[in-house]
Amino acid sequence: MKLIKYFLVLILIAQIKPNMAQIPDCYHEVDRVVWIVQNLQDVMNGWKSLGFSNMLDHGMVTMTDRESGNLSVYMASANLGGGRITWIQPVTKNNPFSDFVSAAGDGAYSLMHRFSSVDEMQKEIQRLKNLGIDILLEGNVSTDEGPVYYAFMNTQQGGKYVLGLISGPDDMKFLDGGNQLGMKFTQYAFAIEDPDPVSSFWAGLGFPPFEITHGETWGKEYYGKPADFDMKLGWQRHGKIVYEWCIPLKGPTVYADHMQSHGEGIQHFGFNVEDMDQAIAFFKDHGYETDSWEDKHE
Repeated sequence: MKLIKYFLVLILIAQIKPNMAQIPDCYHEVDRVVWIVQNLQDVMNGWKSLGFSNMLDHGMVTMTDRESGNLSVYMASANLGGGRITWIQPVTKNNPFSDFVSAAGDGAYSLMHRFSSVDEMQKEIQRLKNLGIDILLEGNVSTDEGPVYYAFMNTQQGGKYVLGLISGPDDMKFLDGGNQLGMKFTQYAFAIEDPDPVSSFWAGLGFPPFEITHGETWGKEYYGKPADFDMKLGWQRHGKIVYEWCIPLKGPTVYADHMQSHGEGIQHFGFNVEDMDQAIAFFKDHGYETDSWEDKHE
């Protein structure tokens, strides 16, 4: 009987490993977050007021696209405490960027992963196509060091964010992550309603399924006032920085607020700070309220 059990375990392992092995190593690290905005200068000025000064304003940029032709955008890059950001303000209409900002407003759109060559990126595009994932946009952007190639894959509906692929010169290597509060980028966080289909979607592409926790919480506040809310968390730890999937169960919560205003997707980024009280006081001084809670995982 024991031999049968061990044999079944070996069969399961053999079935799982090939799927997981399909994931390229570059998925262990996010190269940048692409953020779609309606007014690029306002967004840049807002982050500068919070002590982030490591930014490059690229001005008007032409993005080639194989299907829809050239796209005109205003573009800027930033390093927010180690989190690399590319902001895009769409100028050309009737494309995935303009559609996103029209439907959801300003927000983080895509997590992009860097491939060592265009050939390797094309292999991954084909793998994803074989799994039923189409391309939203594919093309290149000219830089002083050569073209940067990109592809945005159609994963928003099932996966709640757009999976991005990139290859070519690193146009952000000159930006460091320093800031006046010593904030260090540590987490990508998403707000979703039901974790099961989202977890299954990413598992179908070879990513790890969510590890769900429902910890005890206390000290809960909503916009600075005591609140009674509850939530589950889904975790993916396949990369250098953890993915946290926030699943509100009882409100009010900022996660439910986000989904009501913007839909499911990337809701916040986590930062470690050297002095929590100092950081909270700093943000309050700049007009921001707090939403807080402490979590004890069982």
